[in-house]
Amino acid sequence: MFKKAIQCLLLLVLLAALAFLARGKLAAFFCNRGNYYFERLDYKKAAAFYRESIWMDPKVWMAHLGLADAYRENKDYQAAVREYKKVLSINPLCARAYDSLAQVYSENGDYEEALRVLLRGQRENPSDEKIRESFKSCCYAYFADGLDKSTELFLAQKNKEAILLLENTLRLCPGSALAYYTLGYYYLSSRDYNNAEINLNKSIAVDPQFTHSYKLLSGIYFDKKDNENALLYAQKAVSLNDGDASSLNELGLLLMRLERYAQALPYLEKAVSLAPENVDYLYSLASVYRDNKMFSQALEEYGKVGALKSNYPNLHNDLADIYVILGQAVRALAEYRLEIKFCREKLKRSPADPLQLNNYAYALNGAGEPDKAREIAEGLVLAHPDYRQAHLTLAKIYEKMNKNDLALESLEKAKHLSSGKSFVDDEITRLNNGHKP
Repeated sequence: MFKKAIQCLLLLVLLAALAFLARGKLAAFFCNRGNYYFERLDYKKAAAFYRESIWMDPKVWMAHLGLADAYRENKDYQAAVREYKKVLSINPLCARAYDSLAQVYSENGDYEEALRVLLRGQRENPSDEKIRESFKSCCYAYFADGLDKSTELFLAQKNKEAILLLENTLRLCPGSALAYYTLGYYYLSSRDYNNAEINLNKSIAVDPQFTHSYKLLSGIYFDKKDNENALLYAQKAVSLNDGDASSLNELGLLLMRLERYAQALPYLEKAVSLAPENVDYLYSLASVYRDNKMFSQALEEYGKVGALKSNYPNLHNDLADIYVILGQAVRALAEYRLEIKFCREKLKRSPADPLQLNNYAYALNGAGEPDKAREIAEGLVLAHPDYRQAHLTLAKIYEKMNKNDLALESLEKAKHLSSGKSFVDDEITRLNNGHKP
């Protein structure tokens, strides 16, 4: 009796083992059938067999993976996500599941979740090259999305939101020179020079060839009166690409502001040779010719500016000043009057524009209306005390009114705001000696 019971028990164990093995084989069979139909693009039938396989053995992670892929092909993304997560709960080393799950998230715009999945995949599979490459690709897509969205915010004058969005992007994916540059540009536009400088330098650390960052940094250093670094970074931008007209023009303008006119000339001449229709480059070159007392060349280049844009800011004041020096008073007066006309037109649209107000005051003074010019210029320096050019204009007005003491005060203020001081020093010396311009 006892022996018979033992035999029955052994039989039951054997049957259970056979059933277990059979279920395992059936699970594998159904999984293979699912693969068969998946390869033939019949995703619905493939999904049905994968589900049968899972019913036979819920721990068959390959069936969950196949089912997730089938759901994804059928655009049932929520179900696909659920199955990929089941794969990873069973087999946390399945690199393809991490990659596929991340792709589902990124394809639906959830880049942050995609990156978190891939970061986990890298921790579990540190030597897997595919996951590493997927992370890089996802970061590029995340950068592109972040740059697009932040640009929209920036253009809508939502600078804080644009900055926050890009900072979040870089927190997950540190290492894009373009993203750091853009963030630096946003900070610069918000007048946060410290954070602008930090991010632009990060951009250069990632990519030492990123020319645009050197150009912006040069401008920041110039505003900080750090002329040595301003010049260094502007020169670096040109050395990286001496065929970039904008870099050449910016270096030339910097040298011009530092009153190193002879050094500025070759850079500005090359910029114009590369972009002969660029009115800004032509104006820069003409102005340096003027400051170098090369008046015939200056008149020629200013003429090109006028042909392209007759109301270019301050163009006619510049021409008038040259005609005054050349003793052509009638032509000078005509140019001052043209500047007055164009300034009035622009001030109707933007009555508080400091550039146009300064040009207007300068032209009025040149055209023999110093009282009206003084009223405008004094209001301008009151509203914008750091506007160097306005102080220089006011000095000219005071001089014309024979108020040399006030003219000298304005020149001293302009000198304090100048990077190069030789021009202002020469004007102060001339006034003190009682000489006419």
